[in-house]
Amino acid sequence: MRTWRVGSFSMGAALLLLGVVLLLSQIFKWGDTNVALLSWWPIIFIILGAEIIVYLTVFKKEKKTIEYDFISIIFITVIGTCGLVMTMLSTSGLLDLAGQAVKAEVRTMDLPSYEERSLNGISRIVVESGSFPLTIESTEAKTVSLFGTYQEETVGDQPLIENVSDYILSEKKGDTLFVKLKELPHQRFLNHYNDADATLLIPANKQLEIKGSESHLTFKPRELKSNWSIDTPGMVTIETDDQTDTEIEARHVYELEGAWKDVKNLTEQGLKSGHISFGKGTSTMTVNHAHIVEVD
Repeated sequence: MRTWRVGSFSMGAALLLLGVVLLLSQIFKWGDTNVALLSWWPIIFIILGAEIIVYLTVFKKEKKTIEYDFISIIFITVIGTCGLVMTMLSTSGLLDLAGQAVKAEVRTMDLPSYEERSLNGISRIVVESGSFPLTIESTEAKTVSLFGTYQEETVGDQPLIENVSDYILSEKKGDTLFVKLKELPHQRFLNHYNDADATLLIPANKQLEIKGSESHLTFKPRELKSNWSIDTPGMVTIETDDQTDTEIEARHVYELEGAWKDVKNLTEQGLKSGHISFGKGTSTMTVNHAHIVEVD
């Protein structure tokens, strides 16, 4: 009486087929090897089923005992399950995301420069910086401009920011120029990291109102000739020099660092107010609701 162990042939054929597919994909450069791995595995179930049918039909008249090679069947099942899982991951896009995470690199790129030259009739500039860290300087130039760099963690040569409109929204309404800085592009499911280091130049004779979030804002008033108002829950650093002719007022601030005068505790939560003067104090900078205001 002959005995046939179902599963032995299937395992051998599956391994042979996998080896052939991988060899041919290497020799003939059939694209991504992962595609070959994901496409061949359903055949092992066809081979296993065909093996059982053949030996039940063709040799049914013979006295043949069929036994199952459970080790081989378990091996085939594991391969099939892995193939099914890989196919599901590939179909959902998670496999591609994992590949991007492995291949990602951090690069420093230039921000497309923003410049607004036509300021006729504009006396007030409102900036919403969001989470964008900024250095804001007054300038004798008659234009509003922004430039800097950003870091991106990405795959490929395509930059995340190609145009000014990718990170800035600018509109003129009456006597006011509104500038809104957008969030830097990022991947939703991967911990892709983007950061920026930008400088915003504001004409010294234009009134500025800036609204920030918890980002760090640095101000260089220099020869400021108008009033600036800063409203942010983050940190504010004001860098002064010998040409600074500004009075700085802090209102509802948690921490004041520098030679502040007339510091007062406003609430039980520790909110403070104070002021510092440089020169004659011709212009005024007012900081509201910040966590820390530091004057150098």
